[in-house]
Amino acid sequence: MHQTILLIDESGQNREQVESIGKRPGESWQVVSAGEREFSQKARNLIPDYVLIDASSYTPDLIEELERLEKDRIIHHTPVLFLFDPRQKESICNLLEYRTAHFLLKPVDPDELYLRLQAAKKWYHYIKQLNRTNERLSNLSEVARNTSNAVVIFQTDGSIEWANEGFERMYGYTPEAYRQLHDHIIFSAQSDHLQVVLDHFRGGGESFSLDHQIITRSGQHKWIQTTLTPIRNVYGYLDKMVAIESDVTELRKEKEKSDNLLLNILPFEIAEQLKKKGAAKSRKYRSATVMFADFANFTGLTEVMSVHDLINELNRYVQKFDELIDHHFVEKIKTIGDAYMCAGGLPLKNYSHPFDVVLAALEIRDYVRQKAVEKQRKGEHIWQLRIGIHTGEVMAGVIGSKRFAYDIWGRTVNIANEMEEMSEVGAINVSGSTVEYIQDYFELTYRGEIRMKNTGEPLQMYFVNRLKPEFSKDSGGIYPNQKFQKVLAKY
Repeated sequence: MHQTILLIDESGQNREQVESIGKRPGESWQVVSAGEREFSQKARNLIPDYVLIDASSYTPDLIEELERLEKDRIIHHTPVLFLFDPRQKESICNLLEYRTAHFLLKPVDPDELYLRLQAAKKWYHYIKQLNRTNERLSNLSEVARNTSNAVVIFQTDGSIEWANEGFERMYGYTPEAYRQLHDHIIFSAQSDHLQVVLDHFRGGGESFSLDHQIITRSGQHKWIQTTLTPIRNVYGYLDKMVAIESDVTELRKEKEKSDNLLLNILPFEIAEQLKKKGAAKSRKYRSATVMFADFANFTGLTEVMSVHDLINELNRYVQKFDELIDHHFVEKIKTIGDAYMCAGGLPLKNYSHPFDVVLAALEIRDYVRQKAVEKQRKGEHIWQLRIGIHTGEVMAGVIGSKRFAYDIWGRTVNIANEMEEMSEVGAINVSGSTVEYIQDYFELTYRGEIRMKNTGEPLQMYFVNRLKPEFSKDSGGIYPNQKFQKVLAKY
């Protein structure tokens, strides 16, 4: 390894002894001489590994050069050693203030010089690292003091060692004042969460985050995200922890808005899959019940009503339909123009879906009938509805990347649509497959057989009139009684 010594020795008496260090096997040393009036500039140009100064050269010029060396960031951490005669006490005392305590007696002993140089190098390296650490800590302290986040250093028993001003700005209290009034999720020996955090860190974990609510001095509830980091001792054991707390109240509000928007578009289970996994798995359902409801006279209404009144009225009906099917665990699929499509038995499977959908259809039909009576009395345009229902196998999934849509496909959907088209105004038309489930509990009217448009397959059709009296708690046969509820509970 090649190393350079810059020697400041006006007498030249020490050069030979200093150069003797170059005789050490396996090492390469270069000794460069400089005068006391120029050595700081020469040191800057050369960037030596060491500066060696004969203390007998103590002059104002030497002091000035030492001050330049002290201020120069490039060579500031170059180890400086002084050679002195024990009789030069005054010079030694004056030189002690110049960032060194490394002295070597003259005449120079090459072995002692080597050891002194190595010791000085380690000492200066330590000082350099210490200065860097102090600088980083100073910068971090300044950032922690001015940040809007709360920064807390606390012990493993939950006691707070230090907190920045951001804590008081966020909470409205000092840590001590806050803990006197409110329990904190972490900064307390009684905190269950603290024990979870300690177990996590003692098990080797490096970070831990959690969200919690606080109450500020003004009574405001804030959502705070706390990120904790362990501080370990030299043996790797947990010593203390650092908590950085951020106000995420507005972020949570925005997240709630986006979640609610997603839930308005997709079923809850599908929305949760998309949030957690980024995708929703498509599925096949061996049995589901699909319903189509379509306004029979909608085209005529478009010719006699204004756009504003027409859309507002349609929206009121759709919102009511949404409310009614929700009570029966039926999932809205979509609206297609003035047609309303929903299904039971998905996305969460159940076995009561034929009953759920038919009961929802009875309530929808009853609502539209009541509205028709009101409108007729007021002299307004009457809205009339046809409903079709079929039970069978469907496929379901999410399509689209920008505008997600949960939809269902299959022969069952087509048949339910045909059931609606073959229905009558104010009637609920169901297929034979749905009747197989519900025939013991509802009054039905057989309508005969039709053939599918595309396949020619024969299908039986029935009108659902009402619940049988023994299963109904109202005279109209719309709402099930406790006896029927017990039947549903079996499914």
